[in-house]
Amino acid sequence: MTAEAAIASLVGGPSLLPLRKFQTKASDTILNVVRDTAAKMEAARDRRRDIAKAQGVTLLRAPTGSGKTLTVGRTLERMVGGLPRKTCWFWFTPYSGLVTQTQDALRSQCRSIRMRDLKTDRHLKVTKDGDVFIATWASVASAKKDAKKARRNLETLAGVDLFIAALRADGWYIGVVIDEAHLNFGTGARRAAEFYLDVLQPDFTILATATPRDEELERFAKIARIGTPNRVEVGREEVVRACLNKPGVRAVHFRAEEKDKNLFDMEEVAIYAGWERHLAIKRALKDEGVDLTPLLLIQVENDKEGEDDRVKQVVTFLKTLKVPDSAIGWHTSSEPDPYFHTLAYDETKEVLIFKMAAATGFDAPRAWTLVSLRKSVGEEFGLQVLGRIMRVHPRVQHLHAFASEPPRLPNHILDHGYVFLANPDQQVAMTAAAEELKTIQDSIETVTDNVVVVDFGSSKAALFDPRSGFAELLIPPTPASGDKGAQEAASAHEDVHEEPESTSDPESSGRHAKETVQRAAALRVQSALDFILEAPEPSLARSAGKERLSSADPGTSSFKVHRYPLRTDITFPRRLSREVKPRTMDGLVACIAERIQIDDAVVNLVNRTKGKVVVTEEEVFGHEVLVGTQSVPISNVRIAQEAQMAFRFNDGIDERELRPALVNRLRRELDDRGQEVEEKDLRRAVNLIAMTRPSLLHDACRSCLASVVEIHQDVDIPDHIEAMGTLQRSAKSVYGVFPSTMNREERAFADLLDADTTGTVLWWLRNVENTRWAVSIVLPNGRLHYPDFVIGVDARRKSEDNIALAEVKDDGRTGRLFSRGNTDKVRSEHARYKSALMVYRDEVGDWIKAVYRADIERLADGERFKISDLVYTQ
Repeated sequence: MTAEAAIASLVGGPSLLPLRKFQTKASDTILNVVRDTAAKMEAARDRRRDIAKAQGVTLLRAPTGSGKTLTVGRTLERMVGGLPRKTCWFWFTPYSGLVTQTQDALRSQCRSIRMRDLKTDRHLKVTKDGDVFIATWASVASAKKDAKKARRNLETLAGVDLFIAALRADGWYIGVVIDEAHLNFGTGARRAAEFYLDVLQPDFTILATATPRDEELERFAKIARIGTPNRVEVGREEVVRACLNKPGVRAVHFRAEEKDKNLFDMEEVAIYAGWERHLAIKRALKDEGVDLTPLLLIQVENDKEGEDDRVKQVVTFLKTLKVPDSAIGWHTSSEPDPYFHTLAYDETKEVLIFKMAAATGFDAPRAWTLVSLRKSVGEEFGLQVLGRIMRVHPRVQHLHAFASEPPRLPNHILDHGYVFLANPDQQVAMTAAAEELKTIQDSIETVTDNVVVVDFGSSKAALFDPRSGFAELLIPPTPASGDKGAQEAASAHEDVHEEPESTSDPESSGRHAKETVQRAAALRVQSALDFILEAPEPSLARSAGKERLSSADPGTSSFKVHRYPLRTDITFPRRLSREVKPRTMDGLVACIAERIQIDDAVVNLVNRTKGKVVVTEEEVFGHEVLVGTQSVPISNVRIAQEAQMAFRFNDGIDERELRPALVNRLRRELDDRGQEVEEKDLRRAVNLIAMTRPSLLHDACRSCLASVVEIHQDVDIPDHIEAMGTLQRSAKSVYGVFPSTMNREERAFADLLDADTTGTVLWWLRNVENTRWAVSIVLPNGRLHYPDFVIGVDARRKSEDNIALAEVKDDGRTGRLFSRGNTDKVRSEHARYKSALMVYRDEVGDWIKAVYRADIERLADGERFKISDLVYTQ
């Protein structure tokens, strides 16, 4: 489909679109500004450039989809034959794709102005009043004029510089339209500014933007050395009322439950949900009798590396959703193809995948839904995305008619655009962008009535503001002043720091700037020194994230070594039982495969293809928030990746052996139930078991290890401990003191044991990790766990020597406390002493038990710990 055909398809044929009321009002204002500026130029012809800069710049600021191109184009049409002189217009866009798009739109809707090609059609004799040359800044702006083909003088064709100079010498006005004006002069701003000031020297400038950024406008005014621009601003509500913008835009993001979060690829979830909404919109259009195919936009990450692979991944996933190949279009070039925008009008395409920044501004009026797979979270990202889906297609504008209040389709699915976010953090950017757009209010503010030219003779004149006095003294420019102005403008553009007050002495100005920089640097250095000198010394009592307590008597020399022997007044075993890994792990894989518990819930994993996520839809232009759940596909790729890690829970087990062993076991179970399942589904089910039911593997492994671990009880507890300085006495420690190696939480627990008056705690010992005498437990991962405390309990406890084990955690309720490693520690039983109790303190200082919950297959907060719990720990 050609660009012309695409535009014709959009408007339903060759008929012209009527201007809405707000568009007519904007057009009238721009036209009046140009006419007034031209009249003043004619009255003071030697002040032409000064008048142009003082009042000849007009800003049209309106939301995306409000018809800015149509408004400006129709205004240029109205100027043909209506100004004192003929006018030639130069229309600049930041991207080449917008050149073709703008040309097509103007040809279709503004037929009394001609589109000219700046590259090949620079002929003065054939130029007519109102002709428009559309180009990018990059095609004309460069450090060397001849570096751009359009600026080279050929035998039969004048360069752009000479062509514009000839127009001006022949009495023409020069007009400039800067589209996407929030980008100013584009990436090559300095060279573009020079071209604007030195070559174009426009009499009239029209800025068009959808982005409400006053700082960008001020920056442009500084670069171009112009006065206060005329402003024509159109609020979003006015555009919605004219049925050109959708009443609302909803940002949609997703959250999986903690236990299922590894089952989903949020990019796939966003694409799936976007496609489902696309189908719902398609059905709604059919129900309304509208013959229109909606468009789903999918924006992938804007990087050069692997861009084609990224698009292919999206296409592959779309095919799993039964999206036909013929309905998918994509674009991966680093710069938009001149005809890329026509894909948005080709109704054989239902999905359009693109990777370039949405700021390229391509029109997509068929788009109700956009899926963003990008990581960008800035406000600019939000503005770009909103701009792609706010438009209302001409064929559905009648559905949004505001003949009465409320609208005909209040809160209808077609009333909204939808942005599906793979990255929930982008919600903030969307909301910020919407708030920014809402700041645009309907307003018109011109400076033409305040600018009066007062001529004092051939050498001086002034622009006079009747309200506040003389605005600017005008000095006729010297031949070289234009170049100097361009250099000054370029310097102003490049300097992002606040400039010092102007001075007439260049040397003094330079010296002042240098002194300013030096003072700023000195202040930064002094601030850094103050910070270093005033900062408190770091605590020497902290080590590896744990605060170690100094228990030495302050009055005692800390360099004296004290020995504390085992007590003889209490009874306790001199040797403890420690578990040791078996000498060989042969047969462990086969044992796990046989002992793993396979129930109905596990069998159901074979057929599981979906899961639930929490869906939040937030109206970015309002306050409505909808929260619900949706069934979405679980990711086969994500499952395979995550399962690979889940299978690596024990270094002594080869996952390449364990996987097929589990597949064989699962196949036997299904055969016994009379179910036939494909091999790929069995492998997928085994992956799901490893991910969603890790306790099954760990329990089977623990059961198998329990039958083969070795119990050693052959090394005595050390007969003494040593410490630098005097240690505090303990009533129930087997050494009679609190060891200095305990951290704060361990010491607090030891105090609790020491303070027991019920007779439950008889003695306690600080278990020392990685020592041959200490109690150890073999975990399912093959590592050894050394509980923090070995505790002698009264005869009610049914374990060898009535010993209980306790583990004290110091990382609170978050962090590592509820990790898989700690879960295994709680669930693993010592062959003779049973499982170790795990405790921690909450925010108010109460001791809480960490308990295993089978429903979520991880640790959770238990009841408050009581000393009597040591008796009954299983």
